[in-house]
Amino acid sequence: MARVLVTGASGLLGANVVLQAAARHQVLAVYHRHAIRANGWQAVRADLSRPGEAARLLEDWKPHWVIHCAAEADVDRCEREPERAMALNCDMARWVAEACRRAGARLAHISTDAVFSGQGHGYREEDVPQPINIYGHSKLAGERAVARACPEALIVRTNFYGWGPGTKLSLAEWFLTRLQAGERCGGFSDVYVTLILVTHLAGFLLQMLERGLQGLFHVVGADCVSKFEFGRRLAGVFGLDPALIDPISVDELRLAAARPKGLCLQGDRLAQALGVRLPGLDEGLQTLRHQQQAGYARQVRALLGNEGG
Repeated sequence: MARVLVTGASGLLGANVVLQAAARHQVLAVYHRHAIRANGWQAVRADLSRPGEAARLLEDWKPHWVIHCAAEADVDRCEREPERAMALNCDMARWVAEACRRAGARLAHISTDAVFSGQGHGYREEDVPQPINIYGHSKLAGERAVARACPEALIVRTNFYGWGPGTKLSLAEWFLTRLQAGERCGGFSDVYVTLILVTHLAGFLLQMLERGLQGLFHVVGADCVSKFEFGRRLAGVFGLDPALIDPISVDELRLAAARPKGLCLQGDRLAQALGVRLPGLDEGLQTLRHQQQAGYARQVRALLGNEGG
């Protein structure tokens, strides 16, 4: 049994990692603004963007593994507040990595597909990143800071969906909320991604730490689809009307930050390292539906006291 510290535990990935890890390990769930309930794990509030806070936390708890999910993922806010983006996505990541190196803890740092320009297709780990917005620049800076501070760290680029605790809707939850209400909504027909179900991602992260993997990995699903196609296939699995989803271009919204359009990643390195098959989109969506039927969605929301949400 490992001692696993999870940062950003009140977010979509962090909450799911806590639930997955707690089944086999001793877990410390670290949150900042949204308090997470302790239920088979410990929970603590900490502001890891403050110098010295990560070092203090790791010194006190002495984890074997740290899964660093905490970040600023609001792309448009990053564009408006670049200094804040760098503080949360680069400086905080560096401090966590430095604390891990000093404490002898293994680190899994979560990054993003948005480090790429979106002009290519099927990016591999060796491809040169070229971010086109502040969010991507700050996350790339975070990757590089982590690699320098803790060379043995695991750095994971990904893009995910699933049942969250209610602090922010995932892409799947956003579509489902509108489709279940019978509302028309738009899906980007020109933004392509290799989405992975968040519980599949959490499981892979734990396997990678158990196997002692190091370095850069793309942890994604097997299928490259547009967000419009994702919404339509989601609707089909949940018995909702896919005709309610209209194809739109991301350019129509005039967002504050430029959006890369072709962000599909290749996950062959992960598949070979673990000897696994990457999950396809239909498999992930069917699992998402089964999780709802089994009460897992309510279980995730209960972490923040949102059982009725």
